[in-house]
Amino acid sequence: MNGGGNGTEDDYDDEESDGPDEEDSEGGFVFGPERHPVPDADDDSEPDQEPETETTSTSEPQQEQASEPKPESESQSADDTDEDPTIKINLPDEDEPEDASATDSPESDPEPSSGGPSRGPEPSPNAVRNWSLLTLVLALASFFTAGVTYVTHDDVTPVVGAAAVGIAFTVLAVTALIDRISVLEMLSSGWIEHRRPVWFSIGLFAFGMLVGIALMLAGVDLTQLFIEAIEQQYPELAEDDEIGTTASFYLENNSLAFLVTIAGAVSVGLLTAFAMIVNGIIVGNISAVLGSTAGVDYVVAGLAPHGVFELPALFIAAGVGFRLLYRFGERLFGTRAEFLTKPYVYRTIAFVVFGWLLLALAAFVEAYVTPELLEMLFPEIVAEEP
Repeated sequence: MNGGGNGTEDDYDDEESDGPDEEDSEGGFVFGPERHPVPDADDDSEPDQEPETETTSTSEPQQEQASEPKPESESQSADDTDEDPTIKINLPDEDEPEDASATDSPESDPEPSSGGPSRGPEPSPNAVRNWSLLTLVLALASFFTAGVTYVTHDDVTPVVGAAAVGIAFTVLAVTALIDRISVLEMLSSGWIEHRRPVWFSIGLFAFGMLVGIALMLAGVDLTQLFIEAIEQQYPELAEDDEIGTTASFYLENNSLAFLVTIAGAVSVGLLTAFAMIVNGIIVGNISAVLGSTAGVDYVVAGLAPHGVFELPALFIAAGVGFRLLYRFGERLFGTRAEFLTKPYVYRTIAFVVFGWLLLALAAFVEAYVTPELLEMLFPEIVAEEP
């Protein structure tokens, strides 16, 4: 009943491992030399006496195995362990990755709250491809605008301007093929940096639209007031009846609003928030008024072509302004090491330039594409306009 299946010493030897001193390559376990019970000096039992229990019956095979000559490698291992019989365990910590940089999340804070500045948020693996496709679509929209302008207008200047915007977007799309240029990566990092304040800006604009619609339902029409404000700002264009007829007019007017929205950070964000809410009130009120008289389809055709470019540009400007204020607050309260860092400045500049290009495209579309679309779809309504 002792030892292996037949109680023999051979079965016991087969169950023995290659040696107690052999190191586990995976776990890194190192054990000391094998220890055997030594009888006390005053023990009256003779060594040849047969064991009475199953536990002590294995002492003879172990002693015989210990008396056998060991290979040189095992003898060397035994000598090493004799010097330090302490059991050593070297297990890797599974909770800590081998490469800490591989676990950087694109959602993480661009600069840590303590310590030196980092490279900023890491874009996702598909970010460059997505931004390349987006800029390519914007380039096609710009070239399409240039084509429509060339067909419907005799002046070549706006055609060149729209084509220049298309070339700029094309250059951004092509940089994805150049490893040394990381503009699209900076754009992706800029979006990750500013997307929360951008969404906050969209919320303020939506709130303003609701207020504008409520004013319209209360009988307040801001259309005439808005037109008078534009005529007072551009009296020369009002005399020549050229308000809203050129891309330069829209680009100048919207660029000023774009820069003021970013600079609103110095007013503790009040000017930025005011700009978003007021723009929402104007758009919401005028859209509701035109929708009640000319129809919702007319409003969609009159706002959607250029609005899909202009509104995101304004949201980007507001997001940058709010983010500047937030970073300054973090630095003021000591939760951020530095207010401005080179990586932050680079990705923010790239993000702002991208937003301004959207604004420029919107100006050309609003001046040369939207009027043609309205005249084609709603000729009777356009003819009745003063």
